[in-house]
Amino acid sequence: MLSFLDMINHSLGYFNVNSKLKNQIYTAVGFVGDWYLFYVAIRFFINHAWLRGFLFMLAFIALMYAVAMNVIYYFTDKTTKLDPSPKIEKLLGGRRVGEENRKVQPVSPNIPANGLFENDQVLPATVAVNEHEQANLNRVVKQLIEHNLLIADYNQMSEKEIINYNRKEKRSVPALRPDQTVPYFELVPTGSRLEVYIGMNQMERLAVGHLTSVGLTEVVTARKNYKLFLANVFITDGPEKIAGRSQTTIVKEHEYGLNVKVAYKTK
Repeated sequence: MLSFLDMINHSLGYFNVNSKLKNQIYTAVGFVGDWYLFYVAIRFFINHAWLRGFLFMLAFIALMYAVAMNVIYYFTDKTTKLDPSPKIEKLLGGRRVGEENRKVQPVSPNIPANGLFENDQVLPATVAVNEHEQANLNRVVKQLIEHNLLIADYNQMSEKEIINYNRKEKRSVPALRPDQTVPYFELVPTGSRLEVYIGMNQMERLAVGHLTSVGLTEVVTARKNYKLFLANVFITDGPEKIAGRSQTTIVKEHEYGLNVKVAYKTK
């Protein structure tokens, strides 16, 4: 049986087959092969080899249980409380292969370009974006996505998964993964305004918005009392998918937004 599975594994290696399909094939083969254990167990019982028959029957039941869990996991979008994987994962301190690893893929490191600040030094800022700045923001985000510096893959969810999630949670699935920082950002004083610049690098930076307040303080007052620094910039909003009719999804277009964090220091 193991030799047969090994042969299938090598054969599938010649083709570009995703891991889910491979596991579906292995599950189907395991289901068929498990019945051989049942046959052997019955033969032992017929020949009055009770202990061997009992052990083979236990092996059959255990493997059939594993096959049943795989059928639920790899052939449906459902879960079951009878699945021991979370408990095994907790004991081993690892992740369940095929679930979290399927959803969480490597993204650009979430390390602020301007360094790290203590939490008590950072406040959320309100950013206004005019028409020109919005056009710049859309242009920069598109460039960052094209260079894989921002991941926009609807969290690697299939159409069916998005539909189920939307109908169950009553929430859409955004194209952009959350909490992705941009590679370059800068706070630039321009007259009475503090403008937010972002880009691939300093040379290609563009103005994408301007601060109106820091925390609960208007930016004019904040500038008088504090030295302000841009701690981090995240891209928000953008396209999202929701469930449509006939098991399809609909893309709803939204403008990109900014989530800006500002560090401050008393003058």
